[in-house]
Amino acid sequence: MAQIQLIVGPVGAGKSTFGLQLSHDHAAVRLTLDDWMTRLFSPDRPAEGVMDWYVERCERCVDQIWRVAASLIAANTNVVLEIGLIRRHERERTYWRAETENIDLVVHVVDAPRALRRERVLARNSERGETFSMTVPEPIFELASDMWEPVADAECNGRDVHFVSAAQGLKPTETP
Repeated sequence: MAQIQLIVGPVGAGKSTFGLQLSHDHAAVRLTLDDWMTRLFSPDRPAEGVMDWYVERCERCVDQIWRVAASLIAANTNVVLEIGLIRRHERERTYWRAETENIDLVVHVVDAPRALRRERVLARNSERGETFSMTVPEPIFELASDMWEPVADAECNGRDVHFVSAAQGLKPTETP
C-alpha cells in the first residue's frame, strides 16, 4: 500500500535533503511547496504586500499538491510531501485530510539548531545546489523560524512520527 512521507520542520533544517533521500528510499514522487511556488508565481511577485500575496498562493498550492498526492496514492505510488506546515494547525489539517481519505501517513520531523539552519540557508542561497528553489532572505528566515511550532508529544499520539536530527546526518530517530 502506498504511503505519504510527510516532512515538517523549520526553514533550513534539511527537509529538502532528507526528502530527496526519502524519495529514493521509497521510490516516491517528491512534491515540494517551494518548487511549486517558484515555478508558478515567482515572475508575478509584487514589490509590496508580499506576505498577503504569498499566503493566498501558498494555500492554493498546498491544496493542489494534496490533490496530486492523493491521486498518486490512489494509483499506488508513494509520495514525499514537503509543504511547509510550520504551524501545528496546518499539520492538523493535513493529518485530518489523510485520515478522512484513508491515506497512510508517515511524519518525519526534521530539525536543527537555529544557528546551523541560518548557515545552511545562507550557503544554499549562494551555492544554489540540488535542493535550491528560491532565495530565502534573512528577514524571511527569521520570520519563518519564529513561526515554527515544534511537534509536541501530544501531536505524535496515534501517528507514525519520526524525528530527524541534522546533528545525526539526517537519520531518523525513535518516535517519542
